[in-house]
Amino acid sequence: MRAERLQHWKAHSAALYALAAGRSERTIFSAGADRVVAEWELGQEEPSAFAIRVDSTIYSMMHLPGHRLVVGCANGSMYVIDTQQRKELRHLKFHDKGIFHLVYNPNNDQLYAGCADGSVSVWNTKDWSLLWHLPMTHQKVRRIALSPNGQLVVFALGDGRLTIMETQQHKLIFDELAHDESCNSLAFIGDDQLISGGKDAHLKRWNLADGCTLEKAIPAHNFAIYDIIVHPEHEWIATASRDKTVKLWDMSLEQKPLRLDRISAKGHINSVNGLFYQASSDTLYSCSDDRSICAWRIEA
Repeated sequence: MRAERLQHWKAHSAALYALAAGRSERTIFSAGADRVVAEWELGQEEPSAFAIRVDSTIYSMMHLPGHRLVVGCANGSMYVIDTQQRKELRHLKFHDKGIFHLVYNPNNDQLYAGCADGSVSVWNTKDWSLLWHLPMTHQKVRRIALSPNGQLVVFALGDGRLTIMETQQHKLIFDELAHDESCNSLAFIGDDQLISGGKDAHLKRWNLADGCTLEKAIPAHNFAIYDIIVHPEHEWIATASRDKTVKLWDMSLEQKPLRLDRISAKGHINSVNGLFYQASSDTLYSCSDDRSICAWRIEA
């Protein structure tokens, strides 16, 4: 496996936490502690003219059909922005703590918002009515993952638990301790396998075909794992960590990973907080506490 850094944007004036699809097949949005959403295009050194400022640190973003960008903030606010006209469509204020993750289910036009208050809100993206409020934990809801078929939703919780529900009535399927201290990150491999990463720096693979059984657990990083991406054609798995690295793994998790760090790959110099894969340009993006974004080309 090989990786090449295509671009490095010194992007913002504070730490970055969120990346999302941009307005074209070669652009992405970035956001973080400077409260600004910026847009970047491969091959260009400067951001596009698109820029939006909100009133709080941005933890999460999701670009929905219809040119709508949803932004989740540290104060619990959610903003729905028209990315073509650059105007605010909605200001949703249900939670009073940070929105750590946003996930969209296209099967039923529903958006999941995972919050630091330990609950998840589920929204109808047609009229922005609140459909469900799901109390999950006394800790934070760190990550949410949706199965490719849209039938299962999984929550990574700050108390270390992994919770799985079906998406029609949100009936509980599985709820067990998965990681020490906190379960931080999630990604599906098809509909029947799940990868989780924790504050314990371990990476775990779960088989969902028959309940939820642990298949493999490995020490993967030196510090907490903050994000996981699985290539859509199952060519590789990428993980991002507080240890300042991105690591690239084979699907079996058997081989030694490729380490993308400051010295070997001109990577980040501080905690890597988020990943985003853009299929249209076959590019992996990472963002960091160092205020920068790296664009990577991966060859399996």
